Amino acid sequence: MCCRLFVSHRALFVIFITLVLLLNVAFYLYNNETPYTATSRPVRKSTPPGDMGLSVRYDASNPVIAAEVKRTIVAQGLNEYASDLVSVRRRLPDLRSWCCPKAYGHLFSASLPATSIVIVFYNEVWSVLVRTVHSVLDRSPSHLVKEILLVDDYSNYPYLKTQLEEYFETFPVVKIIRAKERLGLIRARLMGAKEASADIVTFLDAHVECTEGWLEPLLDVVARDPTNVAIPTIDRINERDMSLQTNISLLLAGAFEWDLNFGWCERKHLRRKYTDPCEPFETPAMAGGLFSIHKTFFERIGWYDEDFIIYGMENVELSIKSWMCGGMLLTVPCSRVGHVQKHSHPYLFDVAMDLPMHNSARLAEVWMDEYKQVVFDVNGLPRYVEERFGSVEERKQVRERANCKPFRYYLQRAFPEMRSPAIDGQFRGEVRNVGLGRTYCLTVEKAGTRPYMSLCDGLEKTQYWSHSYYQDINSYKACLDFNGSLLTTVICHRHRGNQGWMYVKETGQIWSMTHTQCLAVRSKANSTLTLKSCNASDQYQQWMVNLVAYDFLVK
Repeated sequence: MCCRLFVSHRALFVIFITLVLLLNVAFYLYNNETPYTATSRPVRKSTPPGDMGLSVRYDASNPVIAAEVKRTIVAQGLNEYASDLVSVRRRLPDLRSWCCPKAYGHLFSASLPATSIVIVFYNEVWSVLVRTVHSVLDRSPSHLVKEILLVDDYSNYPYLKTQLEEYFETFPVVKIIRAKERLGLIRARLMGAKEASADIVTFLDAHVECTEGWLEPLLDVVARDPTNVAIPTIDRINERDMSLQTNISLLLAGAFEWDLNFGWCERKHLRRKYTDPCEPFETPAMAGGLFSIHKTFFERIGWYDEDFIIYGMENVELSIKSWMCGGMLLTVPCSRVGHVQKHSHPYLFDVAMDLPMHNSARLAEVWMDEYKQVVFDVNGLPRYVEERFGSVEERKQVRERANCKPFRYYLQRAFPEMRSPAIDGQFRGEVRNVGLGRTYCLTVEKAGTRPYMSLCDGLEKTQYWSHSYYQDINSYKACLDFNGSLLTTVICHRHRGNQGWMYVKETGQIWSMTHTQCLAVRSKANSTLTLKSCNASDQYQQWMVNLVAYDFLVK
């Protein structure tokens, strides 16, 4: 027994020595074949383009590549060339705060309800759309995704037809729904929502990437209270290099101004403060494309307005009525989704109408009570015109059936930080020149044409003006604009500058805030409009307007 034991140890020792010698020989041969010098470096595996959310590098000096990049940014609003270099299943960093996995761990997710995910697309870039879907499939617990509904809003790109169906045919959870005509983003989303079979519907844009743990926190918010609307924290994916930019998203909350266009505000300016970095926080408004909502609540508050056209304002409408009709909007810090903010919107290329004016007028008439006049003023509208924007009676009945509160409640409860729309020297209606007398009115045919003086007609069309919150002088969104040499009208941009004016009540002058000159008529014989050095005694610089004030503002 002792002899056999001794032999075993000896054999093991011999084997060990042999292995050490072989390893040393191999190491010597390797180094002899590939000597390390001052100019050489160890061979490393290259990082895939865009991996972990890094920017995509390519030869931008190549004229062929540069032309393709420029073309796709114009056509698609993003750099398709860069996107196509990125894997459709690229890795992304885990952006969650330290407290998120503790709050939304695997034990917690087992009790959550499943959701239907609705993604609307129209002529979307292949790699962007497929990457969106894979990010959902790869980073969502499978038992929480009942279905992914891809709603095709009548795309005409061939690769979005049979090729797309064949690509996803091995993913039974992915279902493609085809619109039989162009619906527009709003109606296509509604089509997907009504087709969804889960109680909770989660909407995503077709150009996003979900990060780890994105879904569970959203479902938790809605599961706790079916009137909650849950919004992920949205990180920007740069449309030019596909990099994931995450430095400020947690500092922002969704909001809007009096033109009803969505924008971001800093959370530090909101009155309610939060100390827990993982706690969902109340939000005045949502960006619109990314949220989870209970289907029953969505239906009760009237889905979307189906007479909204194509795209725009549906996010603000849903935000306002969610708060007014017994719900609330909550941004969820532990849910992080990257979103490509496109340079332009292909959805709108073949649309001639002024969608923001149409949709915002309908929204204001239904949901904003007396505050609707503010929206009409910033759009240069005298009132709601049914012949132009359509009937809203059915939408008003939806509001009444849902027993929704007044818009004043929204301002007091959800958005007390909303700035007052009142300004000094606010006016609306006809604008007459003192020097020419009361019979001549400031007139414009449409944006892009020069304003002129003509006999007043009282029709509230080409001679109707409003001067309000943005301090422009606006007729149906055609704003007076002076570039230093030419007075004309252009589409209102809301940034003052060449369109910024003040009405001086004491003298009746209209003063350019940028050029410090006053609007004037040259003379009685020559009624051409111009700007002159301000002279309070010059009657051709004096204007008669109908001064107004909002007497309904929240104090």
